[in-house]
Amino acid sequence: MAPPILKVLPLCVATLITTPSAAFAEEDKHTRCVGTEAVGATMPTPTDPYPLIAAGWGPELGDGRMTSRWAEDWADMSIDPQASGLKAMALGNEASLTVSAELRLREVSTQNRGLVSGDDLEQAQLRAILGADLRLNPHLRFYGEVGAGHVDHDRTSTSANFQNQIALQQMFVDLRGAQETLLFGTMIGRQEFADGPRQLISLSDGPNLHRSWNGIRAYAHAPRYRLGAFELRATRLGRGDFDDGIQSGTILRGINASFIVSPGEQSNTYLDPFWYHTEIPDFRNGTETGLDRRDTYGLRLWGRKGALRWDWTVARQVGRSISDQRINAWGLFALQSWTLSESGWKPRLTSHIDIASGDDMPDSGALRTFHPLYASSSYLGEGQFLGLSNLVLVAPGLALTPGKHTSLSFEYGHARRLDSKDAIYAGGMRPYRGTEGAHGRDIGDLARLSASWMPSQRLTFHFNAEHLNAARALEAAGFHSGTQIQLTTTYRY
Repeated sequence: MAPPILKVLPLCVATLITTPSAAFAEEDKHTRCVGTEAVGATMPTPTDPYPLIAAGWGPELGDGRMTSRWAEDWADMSIDPQASGLKAMALGNEASLTVSAELRLREVSTQNRGLVSGDDLEQAQLRAILGADLRLNPHLRFYGEVGAGHVDHDRTSTSANFQNQIALQQMFVDLRGAQETLLFGTMIGRQEFADGPRQLISLSDGPNLHRSWNGIRAYAHAPRYRLGAFELRATRLGRGDFDDGIQSGTILRGINASFIVSPGEQSNTYLDPFWYHTEIPDFRNGTETGLDRRDTYGLRLWGRKGALRWDWTVARQVGRSISDQRINAWGLFALQSWTLSESGWKPRLTSHIDIASGDDMPDSGALRTFHPLYASSSYLGEGQFLGLSNLVLVAPGLALTPGKHTSLSFEYGHARRLDSKDAIYAGGMRPYRGTEGAHGRDIGDLARLSASWMPSQRLTFHFNAEHLNAARALEAAGFHSGTQIQLTTTYRY
């Protein structure tokens, strides 16, 4: 059983995750008030003194269900009929075992992939995940997870996070304790990590297999603040059976925190400072490849007050890149929405403004192009037509909730490059070749339509359509408009 103090903390977690408008409806899930009912009686809600939505365990899907399955706590489930079977199976004394699984089938249709005329792709993608959570007592547990990913076309050219026979996704030990209102612990081993602004740190949920890391993560959570520190190395995925390894040179380390600066009865305002140190040995800049070492410092201020929600992040990057080139880059990301009505379809006006620096003086000796590190693959669209480098994007939109389990959103954004001397970038900081010498700042207009239906807590259907209408700067370099449509069915046990 979890420590009693963590079950009675009257912390209402009703603040909602603020995401780009095309994804607002999908990820805008109501969280519950920890302490208002028996934790784990009907929901797999982790016991945590800090509000779950800001606890750093990754995206929450609603009712305590998490995108990262290790973050779910089924140990006290007793009366939920959906929790029977392989959830919280008693093993004697305080030990229990929970099995989780996920199947995702996605149909993807891309026209002009990479904005190259005639490069079209029709592809079916399959994700299969099996996980096990062994809890020996409230202070010690082991979590393991294996995953497979498959595509039906272009298998030889598809990366290992899409085409993979089977991989060890996660395997870690979690040691934790509690003292009065403080929860503290350490996770050691292979693990998923998504603690920070999604413009910089994410699980990378678009591919069939999530991104994972190897190392140690320490945390301390109290009712009004939390602190974290981590030292991680990237997982190297192979296409075969358990041929994954560790990329010892690809490093993510840092310190982050979260503070409740303005508590409310049904909402909080959070201030999250962070520092990430990254080392990427095979970083590519133009025609050169080498080691990129960056320190990313920043602040995230987010929360909700009445009908207004906001999520603002500012980040500064310094360090050394290829050939010991100095780095001096910055990014600013502002998301906000306004609920027009709490009844009917609950219409909400949304917008996000993204500004990321570019290299306006390529011969100055300093690299000024912002690196989005491990940004969410869906933040600017699963089509990856745009990336958070040398970019100014203004995207207003509208989100609707036609039913309790149905959501719909649309946004239309205009994109420009901040510096005309630098290239235009796709997702993953991939430059569109030739755009660094092309005239004009206008990149184009990005339209996104998203719809979700969740008929049960286990089954979700999602539709996503994106179209980038290329403007002068892309067309001058020989690129064209592009479209991607996805239809996804996900079953999670």
